[in-house]
Amino acid sequence: MNPDKCGFYSEADTVSFVNRPFPLEDAYEHLSRIKLCGYNTVRFIVTWEAIEHEGPGIYDIDYVQYVIRLLKIIDEVGGIYVFLDPHQDVWSKFCGGSGAPIWTLYAAGLEPRNFEVTGACKLHNLSPHPPKFTKMVWSTNYRRLASEVMFTMFFSGRMFTPKAIIDGENIQDYFQDHFVEAIAFLVNSIKEQAPELFNSSFMGVESMNEPDCGYYGFENLAEYPENQTLRLDETPKAIQSMRMGMGYREELDLYTLTVFGPKKTGTKVVDPQGVKAWISDDTMDRHYGFTRGEDWELGECIFAQHGVWDSQTGELKRPDYFHTDPITGRKLNEGTFINSEFLSFWKRFRTRLRKVDEEIFLIVQPPVLQIPPLIKGTDLVDRRTGIAIHYYDGMSLIFKSWNRSMNVDTLGIMRGRYINPIFGIVFGERNIRNSFKKQLKSMKEECAENAGKSVPVIMTETGMPFDMDDKKAYNDGNYSSQEGANDALGFALEGSFMNFTYWCYNPENNHKWGDNWNLEDFSVFSRDDAPDNFVDYSSRGSASSSDTKNSKYSEWITSQGTLTSTARSASSLKPARTLKEDGAVELEISMDSPVSSKLTSLIDGVRVPRALVRPYPVLINGVVVDASMNLSTGEYILQIDTSKSTSIPGTPTVIFIPEIHFQEDNFEVSVTSGSTVFKYNSFTQVLEWYHDTSIGVIELKLNSISSPEREASTTQKLIKLLTCGLFC
Repeated sequence: MNPDKCGFYSEADTVSFVNRPFPLEDAYEHLSRIKLCGYNTVRFIVTWEAIEHEGPGIYDIDYVQYVIRLLKIIDEVGGIYVFLDPHQDVWSKFCGGSGAPIWTLYAAGLEPRNFEVTGACKLHNLSPHPPKFTKMVWSTNYRRLASEVMFTMFFSGRMFTPKAIIDGENIQDYFQDHFVEAIAFLVNSIKEQAPELFNSSFMGVESMNEPDCGYYGFENLAEYPENQTLRLDETPKAIQSMRMGMGYREELDLYTLTVFGPKKTGTKVVDPQGVKAWISDDTMDRHYGFTRGEDWELGECIFAQHGVWDSQTGELKRPDYFHTDPITGRKLNEGTFINSEFLSFWKRFRTRLRKVDEEIFLIVQPPVLQIPPLIKGTDLVDRRTGIAIHYYDGMSLIFKSWNRSMNVDTLGIMRGRYINPIFGIVFGERNIRNSFKKQLKSMKEECAENAGKSVPVIMTETGMPFDMDDKKAYNDGNYSSQEGANDALGFALEGSFMNFTYWCYNPENNHKWGDNWNLEDFSVFSRDDAPDNFVDYSSRGSASSSDTKNSKYSEWITSQGTLTSTARSASSLKPARTLKEDGAVELEISMDSPVSSKLTSLIDGVRVPRALVRPYPVLINGVVVDASMNLSTGEYILQIDTSKSTSIPGTPTVIFIPEIHFQEDNFEVSVTSGSTVFKYNSFTQVLEWYHDTSIGVIELKLNSISSPEREASTTQKLIKLLTCGLFC
């Protein structure tokens, strides 16, 4: 890609995110498909760049209006909750990821046009061989100059870059104020123009996706940090990044990743030939209206200006500069960052968003796989606070394959639970699945210890790559590795009873470029996995003009196929087979729903649906002890502790029963206590389990009578989830 011709840099101020993730007329299709899979919550991605790309304090009203209209459609469709995710990865797309607008880089004194040549980041769109871009190398940008500078300034600029004064305040406050105000502007606009959403589908806002500490806590700038285990391609040490940023030639170590960690394979020379990653004049200052402090010299590395190194000689003067608080002298590490600098940001974010609304959930997301901040019993947590965590299987992520023989206990190794990391190796698929579940349970326990047991935890990102084994499945149609990997993850999620949103649903996913972002390929849906005769579901001109909730959506449903339903008489009801241990009686309420093949095909393109579409408890009269779905045997088991019930006696436990696993007349139910009622009409398919409370642990078991290996040939009845959803 030629950035000068495509407008990557030149049109950064005028870029528009309207119709991202999709045009409004396509909303019914995508939302319906999500509901068909049984999912009831959407993590709605927004970026700082999308809101405030033109310059500081200049908001894109067209984009804000688009978001509001799309949220209204989600509410109209019903059965789906939404929370906003202010998303970023490695700071910005100009640093190899996504998130912040280009003007933030100029505010920091950087010149993004020179990042690639100075090794400040690796950009997929500037790669000489884009299809061969190294797997997951984008994430190494967190430890390259551009991202390091930005996160250091954002979270600890007052501590480490006190000379970085812009518009009368330190760069830390400047960045945080603008970020928080941009998100607050969006949320406030939603509340002003669509207040009804706050009482129905709009649930809350996450703080920031996958924040990073920057250079904060680095013990020695001449060495790799101990926790920098992801090293791919040319891998600069911090001081090498700083030197290259000032035009110095550097010989960098080359790395590849093995099962046992990073392995050095050679060296590579990077020579910027005097080109700098720092702006040399005030052109962009005048363009954006920045007023810099007199002590901030343009064209000079900001860290050299603070005595960290000598930009004239290249000498490193203070290798431990970021390891010690210059005022208090305390040693700095990940723990102090999370409970000090990150917590300070969370307080600012929380205070501002609470002024917009007192009742929405504010979801704090600490750095990935780190112990959450200690906020239990403080004024930084309330009854509308949640904690977001992320989990990916590192081996599947890096090697893009599903290894059924060996994996590692990533969290256990990170927490120092093994004398030697080699003892964290896990052998055998059953043990790997249990290891995943153990790790997720441990993460939930850490959240409870640090935030309080009453604070809900949501896994806002987890998933598996689909382009495994060099995209073998795209050629031979064998998705067994993808199904096995996602089933193992699903087993862990349900076994730890984790709230979660899957990464990701990408309407534009394709086999060649995946999710169209750094060769990632996580989308649970792909047009390339649908039949060639994929139909057009767009609702041109109708989706945004609904006068009555559900009216236009019902119209759209009808246009896809007539959903006439006739209730059967009591004598014609066909109960599924039931095994009873405590007088359980199962009743099926069934309705006929002829559906056109056009609407039925909505499920086409959903990948490994047997692993992704799973039963789960929607409402629980008690506390989940364990839950598991066995794809091999077609058995689902749910155990709940009724002694911890807080519901009104007589309130049932409600379980979502996907027909892909449990078809009409082809499954049986057994319970150790109580009775069940199977409800299956044109809206949803659930099992209501009526049981006593305060009787200890009880169990429900579902068994598929038909072959568990058959694919989703019965997807037609999944359409019955469409017009209401599980929670409407």
